[in-house]
Amino acid sequence: TSILAGAGILGLALAFAFQDIAANFMSGIFISFRKPIQVGDIVKLQDYMGKIKEVNLRDTVMETFQGQTVIIPNKEVFQNAIENYSYINKRRLDLSVGVSYGDDLEKVKQITIDAVKNIADLSKEDEITVFFNEFGDSSINLSIRMWMNTAEQAVYNEVRSLAIINIKKAYDANDIMIPFPIRTLDFGIKGGTTISE
Repeated sequence: TSILAGAGILGLALAFAFQDIAANFMSGIFISFRKPIQVGDIVKLQDYMGKIKEVNLRDTVMETFQGQTVIIPNKEVFQNAIENYSYINKRRLDLSVGVSYGDDLEKVKQITIDAVKNIADLSKEDEITVFFNEFGDSSINLSIRMWMNTAEQAVYNEVRSLAIINIKKAYDANDIMIPFPIRTLDFGIKGGTTISE
């Protein structure tokens, strides 16, 4: 009886110990059949984003854009949302900027589109769109949306950098102001100190 009881406890302990291994193994099989991710894909898994280097039966190996290698158990990959930027081999870049309340918004929209439309890595099939989002504290804020023909991070960073440079040059050439934050100080309120003091 003691031997059987001990064997039962040992079996229960081993079952708990191998539970995660079995779950990762089964998840690896499902990932192999369904192929939500493949080697070379740029994906976001939980708090990590990078390029998939290896998918095996137990875990998924990712290299982040900062150069770290992250090993993620397949159970975590299979049971959580996956953002796969390589799935359609395109990637959208959203860029935000603010312009002065005194600027002509229709003019701003056209100049913004003209400033970025000739960037080499942008998709020619997808339209560049500009949307005005909100009345900010010291500016009217807008978003520029552009599509690239690749999901590669290096291209994404280069296109974003060129877009910022081109927009700044175009705004300077057309007297469109990107305002600094403005704060108004009222020294005349009750209990306050006058500016001369």
